[in-house]
Amino acid sequence: MAKPLIAKNKAKALSTSLLLVGVAIMFFLDDWWPAVMIVIGIPLSLKQFLTGRFNDAAISLFVFVGFFIIAQFNISWKVLVPIFFIMAAVYVLCKEWVSTSTGEDGDEETPSIEIDNEDDKKS
Repeated sequence: MAKPLIAKNKAKALSTSLLLVGVAIMFFLDDWWPAVMIVIGIPLSLKQFLTGRFNDAAISLFVFVGFFIIAQFNISWKVLVPIFFIMAAVYVLCKEWVSTSTGEDGDEETPSIEIDNEDDKKS
């Protein structure tokens, strides 16, 4: 996990404030769906970003804004389902490719753990 940009309690306060402003705007405009996806997604992503969880922030923002676009423009599920599966496959491959370090033989490197036995301590 990356180093947080600001303290966790400050990030929570900022995201909560943004959420409340978004709810106020939805009340003012009297437009709930699909605006609620943006009102929830942006503060959540902001909090994750500020606490150093950059990958989680990008995924959350992508999901919430994506569902907003799907609902707003009435995109057909016949088009979306194949796109979702392809994007999920690319995500899984990229996540595995970037997040693991491999040895020369292709196996994942695992940290070596020394186990102290009771017999070793007595001698």
